[in-house]
Amino acid sequence: MRKNGSRLISFRQYRLTDSLIFAGILLGFDLIVHYSQIALHGEFTFSPMPVIVAIVMMRWGWQGVIYAVADGLLYCGLNYGAAGIAPQSFAIYGIGNLAIALVLLAFLWPGKQKIAEKWYFSALFVVFAWITSSLGRCAVAACFSVNFVQSLLGIAFDFFTPAVAIVIVLIVRRLDGVFEDQKHYLLRLEKERLEKARVDEFGEKPIDIDEESLTILRRHDEDLDG
Repeated sequence: MRKNGSRLISFRQYRLTDSLIFAGILLGFDLIVHYSQIALHGEFTFSPMPVIVAIVMMRWGWQGVIYAVADGLLYCGLNYGAAGIAPQSFAIYGIGNLAIALVLLAFLWPGKQKIAEKWYFSALFVVFAWITSSLGRCAVAACFSVNFVQSLLGIAFDFFTPAVAIVIVLIVRRLDGVFEDQKHYLLRLEKERLEKARVDEFGEKPIDIDEESLTILRRHDEDLDG
């Protein structure tokens, strides 16, 4: 498999590299948000997890669930000892974020293709990722005697996360191949490469010339020969 004219790599190598890149992006966003909240004394609430996981799910499917769980554990690790973050928080965020797997049902309807092509499906997809992960954490927290209603109210004040997530996904979906199933994307690239190679080998498509014009051209060619 060749990616954008680079050296040949296997599909497994491409997938691993792509996964590491998005893991790095998620980690980078988490660190930026964490230290920004410290600097601003927690004046805002934002999680990059839903939108990054939604993009990874679009690209690779269930693999995005791993990112969600890892992000929950990372959040607890970074904020351990802060208000509301206790040992049980690792279970609440780690297990609770598993609920984001419900987003995969959207691939049955309306399907990956429509989610990628229609902006409103793209926006709903990422909002669904935020809602499912948030409700999952609320449900697990209730198992640790945390008031479920209070948890839901906490979600209501986190309007910044879905708003920014929608903006991000509407931007990245315009970038070729970013918000697209990667198997479909690579097959599309290969098809385009073969079509370009065919044109380079045989030239442009033949031009249709009507009989009258062809007669004129032949006459002109005979005049040149004469």
